[in-house]
Amino acid sequence: MIRQLTITASELKSNWVVNVSVKFSLLFFVGSLALLLFRWPVLPPAVPLWYSKPWGMEQLAHPAWLFLLPFGSLFWYALDLTIVAWQGNRYRIFTQALFLTTFLVSFLSFLTLVKILFLIT
Repeated sequence: MIRQLTITASELKSNWVVNVSVKFSLLFFVGSLALLLFRWPVLPPAVPLWYSKPWGMEQLAHPAWLFLLPFGSLFWYALDLTIVAWQGNRYRIFTQALFLTTFLVSFLSFLTLVKILFLIT
């Protein structure tokens, strides 16, 4: 008999670690977008974003690049959903670890965006 390899949404919702991680990840995504759109009118023409580059003009980017932070976390969430849908039923602890990682990425993206926005405005 062939074992079912996919995981259903109801199975994910029944796991409290996954459920809380998903809710907070989406909350941080929506919060990032709302904060970015709220502060958009007062943003300068260049914002510091590329902190790994040498200090000065090389660190600056157009404010539209700030959307990379929330949409990067959304991409990570979609990637984790894809991986879990493919392998989630076999390894429950792996599923929980992936969604906790998604929560961490979303939180750090939100925190980075908040620091940048309050640094420049």
